Amino acid sequence: MTHEGELVPAAIVLSHDEQLDRLAAASPDALKSAVVGGDPCFDRLALSEHKRRRYRLGLGVDDDRTIVVVTSTWGRRSLFGAHPDLISRVVAELEIDRFVTAVILHPNTWYAHGPAQIRLWLGECLRAGARLIPPAEGWQQALLAADVIIGDHGSVTGYAAALGRPTLLATFPSEDVVPTSAIDALGRSAARLDLRGSLQAQLAAAQPPDPKVRELTTSAPGEAGARLRAEFYRLMRLPEPPRPAALPQYEPEALRPIRKALTAWWASTSTDAEGNHIVRRWPAEPIGRPDQPPEDVNRHLVVSADEPRRDLAGTAAICVLDDVDTTATSIFRGRPACSLVVARESATTCLLTHRTGSMARLRTNPDDERGIDPAILASVVHDQSMIAPDRPTDRRTFVAFVGSRRITVDIAAVLRGSE
Repeated sequence: MTHEGELVPAAIVLSHDEQLDRLAAASPDALKSAVVGGDPCFDRLALSEHKRRRYRLGLGVDDDRTIVVVTSTWGRRSLFGAHPDLISRVVAELEIDRFVTAVILHPNTWYAHGPAQIRLWLGECLRAGARLIPPAEGWQQALLAADVIIGDHGSVTGYAAALGRPTLLATFPSEDVVPTSAIDALGRSAARLDLRGSLQAQLAAAQPPDPKVRELTTSAPGEAGARLRAEFYRLMRLPEPPRPAALPQYEPEALRPIRKALTAWWASTSTDAEGNHIVRRWPAEPIGRPDQPPEDVNRHLVVSADEPRRDLAGTAAICVLDDVDTTATSIFRGRPACSLVVARESATTCLLTHRTGSMARLRTNPDDERGIDPAILASVVHDQSMIAPDRPTDRRTFVAFVGSRRITVDIAAVLRGSE
């Protein structure tokens, strides 16, 4: 801060009073230029909390699914540097109907390796439904949309904790953190992620860190705009405008995550005591751990007709078509492992075709705002062999649960292949 004994900066902006002691220890002469200006980023985050639902919509979440934000600062001791496979593991183990994963990486990581390399490294996560937040803007909106955070000692994790979001630390190099700071308070209070345990169970149990993280983030909450503007005009030797300083909120439209359509997933079904069908689904491309779902459950593979990986497309039990114009016969001919093809007919009906030629038309409640999801119903029909000729069914109605959604289904018509 000094050059040839002279103090260089005209103003040194601090976010909290506690930083004055550290500045005094490092450079006593610098105290005369110190300005406690607060934290404009945190003030804008706090002002923008009311737009949380719009930010969630920006991530493609319009229901009660849990948004998990995985965030990493830069360097070898960061989350991404120390555990480069963790993001893939998170995506692999979390059910797609209950969770959405968003990834925030520090701009230094983006530009040290290049955007193309980042997209390549996280390619399977993107194809599995993850949202990658670009480096320039959008991370603030993603934090406000989040339900739980997996992070490290970076400032983004610190802001999430200051907002009161439940936070788990995947790595935390204490030697890189300034004692008595907000990030230090984060490290002292946030739970560590057990990399060997169930990620889903740990996310459900995660708690917000100590409120001291928020207290140490700024000692002038809500005042950064006014304090900083006053200092800037003082430095310019100009009169400050008479109107109050404006501090804009974060625009939902600026959240433009990089994402791709999910085209392959594992499905597992079970039946509860009332005979209802419980459907659970996970992305197929990332490889999970052997002792965690979906690797440790009975499952079948479902793909859309445009799945680009031949190994997944060729071994799937169910193929989902975009419309009924594509013939099921051509799908069965080119995919010997496929036993069931399903296509959406309308907002409430879909048509299923078994390899044997048996067909069924399924109908859902027209009051269901989300409309029919043929893939969910096909998984139930597949596991229960509802339209296979060797196991005829007398059931004309069934109920399926997926995530928080309850679906009532009528089997409107069944035509056997031999008829």
